[in-house]
Amino acid sequence: MNQRSVLWILGAIVILAIGAGTVMFGNAMTPPMAEMRSKLGTLAPLIITWGMIWIAVAMAVLVAGFCVATGLGLVKDAE
Repeated sequence: MNQRSVLWILGAIVILAIGAGTVMFGNAMTPPMAEMRSKLGTLAPLIITWGMIWIAVAMAVLVAGFCVATGLGLVKDAE
């Protein structure tokens, strides 16, 4: 494994950390379900927000997987 492969894999780890940070930030910033239901009377904004958060996490996992595959030589990088 050369230095370039290690950098691709480290980049993937950073991307996964950003995805995990997205979930933690979303958990800290969104109100609990009971509070949303009592104040607004609906859960739609909360469901839409968490949907966007989980889509961002899924995209982070996808990009991290691509970075690992490139680092391991399974995908030819564009040079």
